[in-house]
Amino acid sequence: MRNQTNQVHQELRQRIIDGVFRPSESLTELSLAAEFGVSRNTVRKALLKLESENLVSIEENKSARVRRFSIGEAVQYLEVRELLEGFVIRQSLPLLGPAEIKEMQATLDEMQESLEARELLQYSQRNWRFHDVIYRVCPNRPAVEMIMSIKNLMKQCNIRTVLIPGRGEESFSEHNQILGALVKGDADEAEMLMRRHMSGLRTVLQKNYELLL
Repeated sequence: MRNQTNQVHQELRQRIIDGVFRPSESLTELSLAAEFGVSRNTVRKALLKLESENLVSIEENKSARVRRFSIGEAVQYLEVRELLEGFVIRQSLPLLGPAEIKEMQATLDEMQESLEARELLQYSQRNWRFHDVIYRVCPNRPAVEMIMSIKNLMKQCNIRTVLIPGRGEESFSEHNQILGALVKGDADEAEMLMRRHMSGLRTVLQKNYELLL
């Protein structure tokens, strides 16, 4: 039973993160139980786990909905992420060797190709890969886990920001500057640029909230 609950939880979690289930969409125990071939109690336990992860809200009548964050909540998450990203890049810099820098440069080149071809969703995927190199070497794993939790909560918003006119070009320039600071080994500049990058993301969200969330 526990394995069934975990399987349903992981599948629903991935659907929410990937945007298959949209914010405010209702998740019905009966239909989900029929789809997965499990009991309603198993689905209920999976939904409670998702509620503990802040991915769904369970209302008084026990119906569940995918969480839709208010503008205030979204901004607060991004404020926390800004602090964490600045901390993580400072922690990671001494551990970014030639192989990691080469990987980040190659990813940045691919990001530029995606941007020029206007393949903006592909650009977002490569954007994630750029940051993943930094996360991968960071010795402070709890900080990385907190960042990933926030990114997963707001994944669809983050992906769609590149669709805002001009944001793709701004984002690419910011990543290029960040890589430049890492190549120089300048921790202060790298942290400042990463925090500025996160601040820019927050500004885009505030200006385009209805389109993004």
